[in-house]
Amino acid sequence: MPVIQKDTRIDLRIENSQKDFLVYAAGLKNMKLSAFVLNCAIKEAEDLVASKTQFALPEAQWKAFSEALDRPARENPKLKKLFKAADIFHG
Repeated sequence: MPVIQKDTRIDLRIENSQKDFLVYAAGLKNMKLSAFVLNCAIKEAEDLVASKTQFALPEAQWKAFSEALDRPARENPKLKKLFKAADIFHG
């Protein structure tokens, strides 16, 4: 397995008791401290991003949602007027 060269560091200041606890936990998984902390941080980040970008609906609600997305867009005169205005974002 090729070794991946890592080029960025993250430094943390923590209490001795926190480090001891993390070292103990890493040892329980037979991992080095840095690998353990990185794996835990990545897992937490993946869970957080997924919770903000994915959602599940019961079948009936999913069907209604999908049908709404599939319907053709309808005219919105006020929105059309807004986007015709000069430089709407840099007023």
